[in-house]
Amino acid sequence: MPRFVNWETPQGCGLGFQNSEQSRRILRRRKIEVSLQPEVPPSKQLLSTIMEDSEKHIEVEVRKFLALKQTPDFHTVIGDTVTGLLERCKAEPSFYPRNCLVQLIQTHVLSYSLCPDLMEIALIKKDVQLLQLCLQQFPDIPESVTCACLKIFLSIGDDSLQETDVSMESVFDYSNSVHDEKMEEQTEILQNGFSPEEDKCSNCDQELNKKPQDETKESTSCPVVPKRAALLNAILHSAYSETFLLPHLKDIPAQHITLFLKYLYFLYLKCSENATMTLPGIHPPTLNQIMDWICLLLDANFTVVVMMPEAKRLLINLYKLVKSQISVYSELNKIEVSFRELQKLNQEKNNRGLYSIEVLELF
Repeated sequence: MPRFVNWETPQGCGLGFQNSEQSRRILRRRKIEVSLQPEVPPSKQLLSTIMEDSEKHIEVEVRKFLALKQTPDFHTVIGDTVTGLLERCKAEPSFYPRNCLVQLIQTHVLSYSLCPDLMEIALIKKDVQLLQLCLQQFPDIPESVTCACLKIFLSIGDDSLQETDVSMESVFDYSNSVHDEKMEEQTEILQNGFSPEEDKCSNCDQELNKKPQDETKESTSCPVVPKRAALLNAILHSAYSETFLLPHLKDIPAQHITLFLKYLYFLYLKCSENATMTLPGIHPPTLNQIMDWICLLLDANFTVVVMMPEAKRLLINLYKLVKSQISVYSELNKIEVSFRELQKLNQEKNNRGLYSIEVLELF
């Protein structure tokens, strides 16, 4: 019998054709299953990445996550990410993703109470850049941690500071400022055009008149390098409670306290050059902050600093500074009393007749 051949069907390949059809069906089924699986959120991907990958890869993933639109759980994810990074830092001493931590701090959602280990690790690493950023961003830093930062800022060498990248927005280039007279040549400190009464401490005057020229030059220049000044300004801006801060200030070495006092006195003299009693710059320390820290340092360490020969001239200058402040406020109180009397007279004006003679003694 004649056989009819179907030329559309390959002869001898029936089994292979069936296998190819089955493989296609399996692939289609797998694609459907993959498409139906829920997508892993970027936050979970980031948390899994920080536990295993390298610092560079983690930095890239953190940058990608921060570039995304913020979700309702953004604050929680940032906190969990920092916690995961710090736990890995403790487990692996060689692991320290500074750039990632800087990016996360700059989100302005962290605080000391949320991640206390962050500043602890930065203190161990002596990472002044990260410590400065924390002081600028965290509003709830304990006084003990603030003093620990101050110790590092005062003790770190100038060579090490040159290699760091710190924010300099609070520091002004004082070398460009022009002053008619050398600040230290003034035996009395002028306050808004007022010259206080002559100092009764003749020994202080004699000491100031005997000063060498080298010390005069030092007083007209900043006693610390600009980067150290930027770090100290971060301390001046930090929040604190005097009761809890004073005990920790006593643990700072006397030579470091003297250096800090010299810097504060230099800032005060710079403030005195302006009628507004302010420093130039984007975010400089205020006069109140400068005076408060001078008082804090002297209250905590006066008995130690007074025994140091190199601090004698500084203490004499600070004595004159305080005395001039007292004289200024005394005169301001007199003016305030006079204004009160004028206010009373103005209130009684309606009760007077058409003609009257008044004598007002201001002083």
